[in-house]
Amino acid sequence: MEVRAIVLAAGKGTRMQTELPKCALKVIDKPMAEYVADSLKKAGVEDIVTVVGYKRDVLEAILSGKTKFAHQEEQLGTAHAVLMAEPLFRDFQGMTLIALGDMPMITPETYAKLIEHHALTKADLTVLTTDHPRPGGYGRIVRNKNGEIVRIVEDRFCTEEQRKITEINSSVYLVDNQKLFSSIREIGNDNSQKEYYLNEIVEIFRRKGYRVSVFKADDYQELSGANDLVQLSEMEKYLQEKIIKKFLSSGVAIRRPETVVIGSEAEIEPGALILPGSIITGKCRIHKNATVGPFVQVEDSVIGEGANVSFAKIKASKVEDNAEVKFVEIIGNEITGQNLA
Repeated sequence: MEVRAIVLAAGKGTRMQTELPKCALKVIDKPMAEYVADSLKKAGVEDIVTVVGYKRDVLEAILSGKTKFAHQEEQLGTAHAVLMAEPLFRDFQGMTLIALGDMPMITPETYAKLIEHHALTKADLTVLTTDHPRPGGYGRIVRNKNGEIVRIVEDRFCTEEQRKITEINSSVYLVDNQKLFSSIREIGNDNSQKEYYLNEIVEIFRRKGYRVSVFKADDYQELSGANDLVQLSEMEKYLQEKIIKKFLSSGVAIRRPETVVIGSEAEIEPGALILPGSIITGKCRIHKNATVGPFVQVEDSVIGEGANVSFAKIKASKVEDNAEVKFVEIIGNEITGQNLA
């Protein structure tokens, strides 16, 4: 089963109150939309189209070489955004995964499980959901007495009874491409926002007799997005804790981990020691028995085996094995010898 993806990233993100498009904002050291593209590729989805709009050149620069692009000049809702990608998908006979560019916490494993579930159930449409302890603000999954999904109701349109539902829509879908675009054209905009909501595709598919399935993710935090800087900060905290825990579990010693920042692409070998106040971002590799910190910033650099770096800034450089570096700033492909201070 061939799977391609459409990533929706055209929104401005007004509540963020920044000049950048929302999906270009960084979580730790990488833009949200880049996390999504990287996770999809790790899940085996190589052909990705990102729908961009507001300041599209920013996202096109970030995702250059990773995805193709479609343009949504006017933001008229999620269904309309998907429709903008139709020219690139018209003849595709496989399955299309629709994801959001502002949901960077969904792991490659979750995308892969969604694809596997879709294939096993022989579904025409699969909706990614989760049970959320605070479902306010999310669309609710409405099921019939047989447990089948019958519709998704946006939070603002929920009845009091529907607001009690804790199963929420992630707005991530896997759908038969040949059934997708004709069904989207049946979605109307008879709502207060005059927008075309993709969640209505569930009712359309059921009405046509297509098979609709649900895959429920275990970790609700994976499926959380960010609409303002407070939520973005919470997202960053969650991702940072996962990264720290991964390295601690693999044999990397981290002192006062709450003071340490480690980016998503850092590689740290077991036996390394990370001391308080260290910031490790970009494509870094820290070898075994190296000590980084206290108060070190390392970006896109290599720290050799047994090296000791403290009170320093190292960028785009390499510190040799067993070297000692402190109280310096090294930028730009320099090879550091022994005992530079």
